Amino acid sequence: MIIYDTNYDFSGERFKVTYQIFERPERAKELARLICVEQTIEFPEEIVGDRIRRFVLGQVEDLQITEESSTVTIAYPVEIVGNDVTQFLNVIMGNCSLFPNVKIIDIQLAESFRTLFTGPRFGVEGLREFLKIENRPLLATAIKPMSLSADQLAEMAYKLALGGIDIIKDDHGLADQPFSHFEERVLKVTKAVQKANRETGFNTVYSPNITSVGPIMLKKAKFVKEIGSGAVLISPALCGFGGMIQVKDEVGLPILSHPAFIGGYLSVMDHRVLLGKLQRVLGADICIFPNYGGRFSFSKQECLKIDQGLKEPFEWLPPALPAPAGGMNIKKVTEMVATYGKDVVLLIGGALHKLGPDLADSVRKFRDETQRACELLFKNA
Repeated sequence: MIIYDTNYDFSGERFKVTYQIFERPERAKELARLICVEQTIEFPEEIVGDRIRRFVLGQVEDLQITEESSTVTIAYPVEIVGNDVTQFLNVIMGNCSLFPNVKIIDIQLAESFRTLFTGPRFGVEGLREFLKIENRPLLATAIKPMSLSADQLAEMAYKLALGGIDIIKDDHGLADQPFSHFEERVLKVTKAVQKANRETGFNTVYSPNITSVGPIMLKKAKFVKEIGSGAVLISPALCGFGGMIQVKDEVGLPILSHPAFIGGYLSVMDHRVLLGKLQRVLGADICIFPNYGGRFSFSKQECLKIDQGLKEPFEWLPPALPAPAGGMNIKKVTEMVATYGKDVVLLIGGALHKLGPDLADSVRKFRDETQRACELLFKNA
């Protein structure tokens, strides 16, 4: 029988992934071992040598067994990532994403990943400095509905900016469509927002949706930067998780991450990891997700886990801002600020238009309600 082994000089440095396994104890132990093999060599263990066993295979560092579910922390050698974000994702949850009843509940990076994963370029402090907002929640909205012309959307953005909204983003459904071509829309909306800023002294920024295949997305990002829109919106589950890192590294604008198409990943990663920690790894400065009590099914506990993943100490990565959204309105502002604190982006879309015919005045009501909420909740702070 042939025995295969490696002659590579591995450093011994490893990063860690914690999985929850929803199986009976004996099956959980079996799956823990299978993950170690499947996520590394994907090869019969009995025909590999000692060095592969010692340095390449995943190593179980902790295994907590219960009748209903178990947790296992597996350490992987940094070399198998190969300094590539897609391979990192492949290692932590490649083939084992096909195992039923297995979910990632935590990740710990290795020191040598500092140059690979630099995290959000701005983060909470950088965004506050960029937007000139010191000590309150950020206010955001979206231009929509789909099918409006670039001129109509620009007029809408102008009115929103007059009211003093902080961030105007494209709806994630706006792309490069015949009723609103990308470059025309971005140019006209940007000019409209800049005009309003000159008139009001506010610092509203516009975040166009650049989600697309790699080269096109990068081209769009560079166009957005060139004309001075201010930020970009990316749906990483649509364009590929690595694409967001490339835009961050090569263009350097604040990034709003949108959850379109990401729901299926919740079967293999919990909320804190997928919409929290992983977003920081990928370079998101703001992570949009469905808030509890809206038109989606996230619970308050799940949303708090996302908030935790975005803000808690995590290696060298700066914290990012949560943007709980999806059917929010100004009546929910106080509760949202109470839940997430001042480090939050309050994102209200269609409900802002239902407040009345004057969009600028509706934004002012949004600002006033946020100020009241902060005064009520933080009056002794």
